[in-house]
Amino acid sequence: MTEILSDRQRIELAIPAYLMFGISSVPGVFAPNDPSLAERAEADISKLRKKLHDVSLEPFADLTPKKRNALLRRLERVAKGEFVYWKDENALIIMIKLVLFLEILVGQQMLILWEGTPMDWAVRQLSLMSRHGFDDPQIIAAGHVQADQMLARFQKEGLYPKALNVLR
Repeated sequence: MTEILSDRQRIELAIPAYLMFGISSVPGVFAPNDPSLAERAEADISKLRKKLHDVSLEPFADLTPKKRNALLRRLERVAKGEFVYWKDENALIIMIKLVLFLEILVGQQMLILWEGTPMDWAVRQLSLMSRHGFDDPQIIAAGHVQADQMLARFQKEGLYPKALNVLR
């Protein structure tokens, strides 16, 4: 028997991939240290973006087109509300904030990253692309604060009502 997801649950499942898709869509956000690898990096980012886009649509796959479009508009509205806070932010801090946000969700079993799934692959790829900042205590501290603020904004939208920031 397949469990029916509520509209809220579908949005909650889609948000992490959609936000990661958003950061991966910013031109130049993932630039290789070696310029000779630029073409390969662009191909990797393109593959990553495709997977993240597909993952963000998965929670809506079984819906009618009318219902799917309505929920996709809601997802876009919620994400755009978050993207406003990213406008002048360092891409590395955004990436760390997203990873910490995922840790909150996974740690509280609100999201399960099954090994080998497209989302698991995407998270691993993004972590590899952003690895150099994950050892800076000041950047990690800023990421914690921002992940907490992001969760609070989502909760004001009625999302992740039971999530607690347990990373600190």
